[in-house]
Amino acid sequence: MKSLVRWGTTLGIAGSILLGGLSGIGNLPGIGNLEAVALPQDQIVKKLQEVPVFTLTNPKGEFVVLSRKNDTKTISQVGFFISKQDAQKFLDNRLKKENPQLASTLQVRPLSLADYYKIVQESKKKSDSVIYTLVPTQQQVQSATNMLNQNGKKGQQFNGIPLFVPKFKKDNSYLTIPLAKGNERYIPFFFEKEQAVALLDEFKKAVPKEADNTEIQVVDLYGVMEALNSSNDPSINKIVLYPSQESINFIRSLAPNQSSGGKPAPAAAPKK
Repeated sequence: MKSLVRWGTTLGIAGSILLGGLSGIGNLPGIGNLEAVALPQDQIVKKLQEVPVFTLTNPKGEFVVLSRKNDTKTISQVGFFISKQDAQKFLDNRLKKENPQLASTLQVRPLSLADYYKIVQESKKKSDSVIYTLVPTQQQVQSATNMLNQNGKKGQQFNGIPLFVPKFKKDNSYLTIPLAKGNERYIPFFFEKEQAVALLDEFKKAVPKEADNTEIQVVDLYGVMEALNSSNDPSINKIVLYPSQESINFIRSLAPNQSSGGKPAPAAAPKK
C-alpha cells in the first residue's frame, strides 16, 4: 500500500491545464488490433498500482469465493469493488443476511488495481475456473449510460468500468495536467464523471474560446488495460488513472499527515 500513500501526496500537485493534449489515442478500446508492442509489464503494473480496489477476505487473508449454480455448471466468483463503501454494503446487506456466521469473520481488504491485474494474469496461465470480477460504482455506470444515450445510442447500457476523459472534439486529443514538478504532462482518466467535469470547467474558465470544442468521453477500463497491453503508440504512457474522491480520501487516511483535497487545482494559462 506504500505506493497508494505516495499517490495521496501526488494528487495535490495538479496545476495548470494544457491546451491540446496528445493526439493519436482517441479510440482506446479499439487499439487491441494493433501490433502488440505495448508497455512493459512493470510500467503497466506501476500505473495500476495507484488505484485501490476492495475485496472480502477471511481471517487468513484468503479471498471469499462465492459460488452459484446454473443449469449446467457451478460458477465461482471473487468480487473486487471500485468503491470501499460498495464492498462494505455487500458484506452488510447481503452476506450477513445469507450467512451471518460466515460474514462475522470477514473484512473488507484494500488491494490495488495492479494486484487485481496480476491475479487475473496468473489465473489465465493456470486456467483457473474462478472468475475475478471488478464491480463498478452504479452511480458512475448510470452516468456513462446517460452519456451514451445523449450521444445517439439510445437504449444502450454501459457495460464495464467507466472512465471519463476530458478531450477536444476537432483533433481528438486530450487535456493534460502536470502531476509532478517539471514540464512533463499527463492525460487523466477519471473514475468519476464529476471529477472530469470539474477539470473541464476549470479549463473553460481559463480558455473560454475553446469551450465549445471540448467534451467528456467515456471509455471502459478494460479497454484501456487492453490498450496498455497492445498499443504501439508511445503516447499511451501518458495515461494516468485518477481514483475516485472516495478512494483519494481512503488513500490519504493511510497517511494522516498529508494535506486534504484531491481535485485538480484551478487552471492556469495554457503553456507548452
